[in-house]
Amino acid sequence: MRVDIQNKSNFNIALNSILPAANFPDFSGISIDSRNVKQGDIFLAFKGESTDGHNFISQAESAGSTLAIVENNIETPLPTLQVKSTRNFLNDLAGAFRKNITCPLIGITGSNGKTTTKDLLTHVLSASMEIMSTRGNFNSTIGVPLSIFECGENVDAAIIEMGASMPGEIEYICNIVQPNMGLITNVYESHLEYFEYINEVAKTKSALFSSLPEDGVAFINIDDPFISKMSIPCKGVEYSFTKPADYRGNWSSGKKMLIINNIAINLSAKSETMGMNALAVFSIASHLGMDAQVIKSQIESFQLPVGRGNILQIQDIMVINDSYNANLESARTGINNLTSLYEGKRKIAVIGDMLEMGELEKDHHQTLGKYLSEKKVDAVFAFGDLTRHTIKAMNGAAIFHQYYDDKTTLLTDLKAFISEGDVVYVKGSRGMKMEDIIIGLQG
Repeated sequence: MRVDIQNKSNFNIALNSILPAANFPDFSGISIDSRNVKQGDIFLAFKGESTDGHNFISQAESAGSTLAIVENNIETPLPTLQVKSTRNFLNDLAGAFRKNITCPLIGITGSNGKTTTKDLLTHVLSASMEIMSTRGNFNSTIGVPLSIFECGENVDAAIIEMGASMPGEIEYICNIVQPNMGLITNVYESHLEYFEYINEVAKTKSALFSSLPEDGVAFINIDDPFISKMSIPCKGVEYSFTKPADYRGNWSSGKKMLIINNIAINLSAKSETMGMNALAVFSIASHLGMDAQVIKSQIESFQLPVGRGNILQIQDIMVINDSYNANLESARTGINNLTSLYEGKRKIAVIGDMLEMGELEKDHHQTLGKYLSEKKVDAVFAFGDLTRHTIKAMNGAAIFHQYYDDKTTLLTDLKAFISEGDVVYVKGSRGMKMEDIIIGLQG
């Protein structure tokens, strides 16, 4: 991970506030990976589970680093600053930098859809504002503090995605970021290897709302049974598809058109998930004063990131690439979209394991199998140890359903099975690399 320092004046103020006796040159960026270091960077020697940045200080120096922040006393020609904890140093520096940011900071978290919502909000707001938003996977307890330094002095709003794989991590991030506005997309059973119960997931996510100041704004998905009950210390803006709300969404023409407060929007990716993401983004953008027709135009021109439900046409086959990640709810949502939106076409689900499910991994994969049977997809090709439970749960289903322990064999059988006009839905957790199936279909 590496970021450019966008507001060097603010950065120097922050650096001098936590290290008043030090005399520093201007720095160009901050990196925790020696392979990404550029000329003039600070290198933070982080100690991870499997690697130790202190072992790569010479590489950081060769790449152009002008200062290393270290925990160990190390002999090196590169100037170093020794601290008790490089992580705490990063947090303190990010917190000090945050104090001089004057634009609104919009925090986004949730079990599903937070990255797409962040990207869509960035796309929409960029039509009339200078926007900074967290990049890629910079949504962790390390990535977010680093991202803060990318907030330049001309930015009108900063969008901060916050991920949590363990209890308490959203509160940890919010203590540094101090968001002014917050959106929680939804609460589902995800990362259950570390969250024992869904209530623990909800509690962790709710820290975003709890962290907001009295003059802040919480954007509330009142269709979610957990979010709708969360207490907020500030103004709330509600959005919903099922209940009266500040921003009300409806579908028309068989879910081909999304209507938000009488504004008709033609989504590039037609699904319930994208509809909810668009409704959330419309709520924020409208609250910030954007013209409704500009919001509509921006939502309609948005293209989904690769692996998050984007559609590919491979010869005469439509492929829905939802391979970036998976949990039970996102898989069910994707399968529901598959079966409800493509009438008259054969629907084929290619699924990989849903990881980090903890003690519920077998139960969730069995539930997915029953759901696939109920939805009557035309075929299910499954890969990974856990999807054995999915296929076993489908025993008796009058559709093709087969487990594979080898992607090459799966791909061979899939190619033989598909025919012109079919829709192939590809889903699995990141570690399963289900995009390999799509690459194989393209080859």
